[in-house]
Amino acid sequence: MTTNRKKRSRRLNPFIILEIALGATISILLAELLGLQFASSAGITTLLTIQNSRDLTLKTTLQRYGAFVLMLALSFALMQPLRFTVISFGLFLLFFVGLCLLFEWQAVIASNAVLATHFLAVGHMQPAIIINALFILTIGAGVGVVLNLVIPHQRRPLAHYRDRVEEALRDILRVMADRIQSPAADAEKDRENARMREAFQQLEDRLDRYQDAAAEEGGNRFEGRAAYPVRYFQMRTQQLVLLQRIWDNLERIKEGYDMHQRLAQFFLATSETFSERNNAVGLISLHQGLETLYREAPLPATRPEFEDRALMYAVLMDIKSFLLIKRDFIAGVAPGDLTRYW
Repeated sequence: MTTNRKKRSRRLNPFIILEIALGATISILLAELLGLQFASSAGITTLLTIQNSRDLTLKTTLQRYGAFVLMLALSFALMQPLRFTVISFGLFLLFFVGLCLLFEWQAVIASNAVLATHFLAVGHMQPAIIINALFILTIGAGVGVVLNLVIPHQRRPLAHYRDRVEEALRDILRVMADRIQSPAADAEKDRENARMREAFQQLEDRLDRYQDAAAEEGGNRFEGRAAYPVRYFQMRTQQLVLLQRIWDNLERIKEGYDMHQRLAQFFLATSETFSERNNAVGLISLHQGLETLYREAPLPATRPEFEDRALMYAVLMDIKSFLLIKRDFIAGVAPGDLTRYW
């Protein structure tokens, strides 16, 4: 429970809290200054407009106006003929919520439903109350958008996140090299297995958080400037899946053979050259030599040796896939992406 509380506290964004409190207050004051009815609804609209990222705030604002037109049409078609009773409002909500969900406008249902209650409260849809609702919507949404643009957002240390991920992956590769050199199982190996399982889980959780942070950071830069960091963390997640599979096989290997030393050296070379900018082409070339070595080696003489060689060959193919993921990722990177987004 303590861990969950810490995770929630880390995700609290003080800027969003400030925007909501300040924005709702300003909206209500503006609505009252203009003499609008139901001025408090402007504050509610601001509260519902402000999102965690700027592009999402703009997106929901546009959706809000589309839902406003839908709300007017349904109110006129359903509530007015039934004289604005509670039953008519329930019927309106049935269709309004359903259509908003169909259009994927979930985020704007509440604010427009609140505006529809204005018609229910006054018992008519005269032009004056419709204009009043439009002004309430515009003030509430407008203040939310302006504050979202003006108030600085908490910048995510994406470069720091990248460095932490790369260091963790280097450590994993180094431990794998040691295991390849000394595969015999003992009490220390069991403890090491447990530590590695924990390291994999921690890094997986960290990559999930970092992807979310990169996506949120991109949402606060309208040119989508964190698109590359998101893809980078996704690429590392794919590589982590392969490393977990490699470790599963390394846990089952019982003996060490001469060829294994070459593979262990290859894992060490991979860890030493591991970085964001390495396109892995040189390592893939070295890997081809290892493949040739394994194919030309004498056939296993015993069943245990055959089983170990089969597992090690699977490791050899998985580390190749690990490198190909990086090569293909770098091949798809636009010039300047490696320096522009961090």
